[in-house]
Amino acid sequence: MTYSEFKKYLSEVCHVPIEDITDDVSFRNDLGIDSLQMVNVIVGLRDKTEISLTNITDSESFATPKKLYQTIIGG
Repeated sequence: MTYSEFKKYLSEVCHVPIEDITDDVSFRNDLGIDSLQMVNVIVGLRDKTEISLTNITDSESFATPKKLYQTIIGG
């Protein structure tokens, strides 16, 4: 999954305009994504890409789109 595809996925799942999803925007503070929505995002990514979630060790791993992508996809 490319970073562009990842951002498109986030936009669709979180119901946020893709142009609002920048590298360092906060899921919680800037996009209003709560913990339940974040679980749905992460589980959906796992199902869509068949990746392991073992790299997610704390909430800092998914604080921003860039950090989440680097943690899960490794980009």
